[in-house]
Amino acid sequence: MFALEPERTCLDVAVGQVVRLLRSSNPVQVALSGFPGQRAGAFLCIVRAAAGLDVFVALELLDSRRLVFYRGEVQGAVVQDVDELVEEGLAFVEAMGFLMADLEMDGLSLPQREEFWDLLPLCTGRVAGAPGLSLGAVPGGSTMRHEAAERISQNPLPREDIEARRRRLLDNLGRILAAF
Repeated sequence: MFALEPERTCLDVAVGQVVRLLRSSNPVQVALSGFPGQRAGAFLCIVRAAAGLDVFVALELLDSRRLVFYRGEVQGAVVQDVDELVEEGLAFVEAMGFLMADLEMDGLSLPQREEFWDLLPLCTGRVAGAPGLSLGAVPGGSTMRHEAAERISQNPLPREDIEARRRRLLDNLGRILAAF
């Protein structure tokens, strides 16, 4: 079970605390209380906390340009339960229709992981193209996060580019799945 965390706007954790990170490969139409129906993407993130592991699901609302976070009820799970936490999170997001892909961050060097993490909306709390975000609003206050947010705000991808990339990804995914 997952509980809504309405006050959370980002996952303010260091990249070293991220155990697993999955992202949806398809947008899904969602209807959440307090928001108009719209397409969304999803993230599933397992993080190392003081007492063990926590699982978070973030829905990236594309029209509202914000993240909505859910936290697994089981908090502080033991390290051996990583796969169980992933399965719990997958059951939650797949029930909404999301297809998830592991981003396999563990294959990256630490500097690459840090740069990758700092550019994700999970870290910055900023969905691509979100209006009115000042650098002071970036959580955590670290220089790297400020620099990453500044790069995003100076060079945001146009919505059409994002949609074209997403369509290519889905076409390629369809070809891959058809091969099996």
